[in-house]
Amino acid sequence: MNRSDEWLASRLERLQRVSTDLTRATSAGEALDLVILHLDPAGASTTRGIWLHRPEAGVLELAVHAGMPPTSSRAFERIPVEADVPVAVAHRERRTIETATRQQSEEDFEGLRGVERITESFAAIPLVIEGTSLGAMSLGYGRHPPPEEILFLEAMAGQVAQTLVRLRLAERERRRRAELEFLASVTEAALGAADHMELMQNVASAAVPTLGDWCAIHYLPEDGSPPDVALAHVDPARVTWARELRARYPYDPDSVTGVAAVIRSGVTELVSARDADTIDEAIARSSVDPVEARAILDSLALTSVITVPLRTKHRLVGAMQFVSAESGREYDEDDVALAEVVAGRLSEPLDSAWVNDRHREIAAVLQRSLLPPRLPVVPGVDLAVRYLPAGPSAVGGDFYDVFRVRDDTWAVLIGDCCGTGPNAAALSSIARHTVRAAARHDLGHEDVVDWLNQAINLSDRDLFCTACYATLTRIAAGSWMLHSAAAGHPLPIVSRADSTGSVGRPGTLLGVFEAAPVRVEATPLRPGDVVVFYTDGVTDLAPPFGITDEELAELVHRLGDAGSAGELADRIEGSILGRVSESHRVDDIALVVLRIEDT
Repeated sequence: MNRSDEWLASRLERLQRVSTDLTRATSAGEALDLVILHLDPAGASTTRGIWLHRPEAGVLELAVHAGMPPTSSRAFERIPVEADVPVAVAHRERRTIETATRQQSEEDFEGLRGVERITESFAAIPLVIEGTSLGAMSLGYGRHPPPEEILFLEAMAGQVAQTLVRLRLAERERRRRAELEFLASVTEAALGAADHMELMQNVASAAVPTLGDWCAIHYLPEDGSPPDVALAHVDPARVTWARELRARYPYDPDSVTGVAAVIRSGVTELVSARDADTIDEAIARSSVDPVEARAILDSLALTSVITVPLRTKHRLVGAMQFVSAESGREYDEDDVALAEVVAGRLSEPLDSAWVNDRHREIAAVLQRSLLPPRLPVVPGVDLAVRYLPAGPSAVGGDFYDVFRVRDDTWAVLIGDCCGTGPNAAALSSIARHTVRAAARHDLGHEDVVDWLNQAINLSDRDLFCTACYATLTRIAAGSWMLHSAAAGHPLPIVSRADSTGSVGRPGTLLGVFEAAPVRVEATPLRPGDVVVFYTDGVTDLAPPFGITDEELAELVHRLGDAGSAGELADRIEGSILGRVSESHRVDDIALVVLRIEDT
């Protein structure tokens, strides 16, 4: 075998080894490390490097190298695609670039002048597949290699390009699966939120660290109030630090970059820490002292930032920001696309959650306006009330009232107007004020109920109502008399040390007939006795969570050892919430609890 044949055989064997090793590589980094080892095992080349094209940045980035002086590796770490250096030209023109001497290279390429070099000649070979260059590899030699070696390097470059495409496709598939899992986790986080602030915090936390070391969500309420902000980082201490910074430097709507700029423009922003001009401009136009701004950025150690708008069908509601810092990750266009998908999934639910919160707040304010603002002090009686709305934003028809009638007598009213919503709420207001007016006229229980029945009939709302009207009169120290009249309403429960049960008889619904006769029941009370008035939302829960009136009386008796009326009311409420959550209740609930004290 002559020397030429020996050379060809050795090169074919090297290509086969390279091909075999590359098929086993599971990442681009692993593949390129193998290539660097295979490029020149005999040591003919002094320096070796591989640059990969980053289209989003318009640069060739040094991915791996061997033998390059630190000054050279730093100088050529990121090479603009249009630069006048051999690697960039080889990539742009998709052809091998060779120079035999240092003088020739500096004459041909202005970008090499004045740069420290330890090689005399070099070859730059593009990584081309199907007419597209993925980057280039460059080798420096003390003596220029023969043409046969260049042919071998070009063949190896083709192998590298094929491997990179294969690994990128595999990585893209892995990334796609990870993105789908990530989006599912974000959706789940949003669905589990009780209000818009919890939704923001859940989503921000779910985004870390998959899409950033930091995540911040800014939501602009439609009423023009300052933005609501949620922050997340894997380290809670860092979140505390960021919140302290935000308190010192509030949201600036005129900021030239970041959240405020994206909210104004509605255009996604990708900023790299390497973009010194953008960073300098942002600092110069910021309200923060430039020296402190630099210190803050140094503390963040950010590498890149994605800020995407939160847009609904009706308006731009805020922005979501992802920050890469400690991880050193450099965002690319795929990251931007994923961030925009997350923002797209978040915008409408977030805005709807805020609207629901407003409705809930308005409903709560309205409901409070329909109930007595405070309870009277009844000497010798411990008194507690509870009200649970049918849903987070519903205005209910249940009502209660406790007020003084005479020096020694107090009235207790509880009722339930059919349905929920504005009509039921309006009718409950009519009921409360009618009963107060009738009681102030010193009318008896039957007449008070009659006044209420007439008021409902005259309201022209086509609704009916149940009610229980009672008076509590002091007979002597520690001795009371309860007179109660129920009009289609659940009877009050009286619990004593030795017995518990309902008192009175059901009457006729109010607002159905011209007359609504009731029967008044007199019940003596002693210290320790408990009286519970309630609406049917306590018992009429959806199967299998409902209980009968008798079972409720047994529950009151079991819970009757509570130290106060308030504690007993809390225990009854806890029993209800333990059976069915707020979101699944279809009726509101009112409770009035009285405990006779020792005097």
